[in-house]
Amino acid sequence: MRLWARCRRATTTLPAGCAAAFALALLVGGNAVPLPALTLGGSASVQLSQFIPVLVAAVLAFCLDTRLPAAEASGIRKVRRLDVALVLGVIVFLAGAGALAAHSLDEPFTHPLWTLGRNTACATGLLLLVRPWLRQAAVMVPVAMVFGVVLFGFRRPTDPYPWGFVLEPVTSPLGASACAVIAAAGVATHVLAAKKEEL
Repeated sequence: MRLWARCRRATTTLPAGCAAAFALALLVGGNAVPLPALTLGGSASVQLSQFIPVLVAAVLAFCLDTRLPAAEASGIRKVRRLDVALVLGVIVFLAGAGALAAHSLDEPFTHPLWTLGRNTACATGLLLLVRPWLRQAAVMVPVAMVFGVVLFGFRRPTDPYPWGFVLEPVTSPLGASACAVIAAAGVATHVLAAKKEEL
């Protein structure tokens, strides 16, 4: 267990990355920047916090890539279960910390802190889904998703299309369900890919 935690940087890099993401989300708050939106024929105001889950997914990918393949394949501990617990722990931590912080600040449900965990689940799920094929380049898929949503996800300046569900507030059933499905699919893909490697 200690070797796995040290190998995955679960006590150093990962906590630092989560703390930095949370602090960044707290710092930028609801600040937005105008970015091109092709479906609007102009620009849309996009919250800077939309890019933070991509950073968390990149840190998670880095930690999951620090492996000892021979030791993990021959060990008796279920390393993949520990990896899944690590991923889910990050998502739950950011969701809980974001909700608590937003609640303590008396912020409405539209504040980006409310959706930090949900959107991290989506970004991480996408990364894990394509990681068996794209390897280290898989981190670019969540980046592409965010920019794709910004460019093509708006039908009106404050109304995203269904595929722009990461732009929805935390109260949106579509946003919650879509992110949960993507995260579950990503975790399942990660586990199945690891089992194939061990055969």
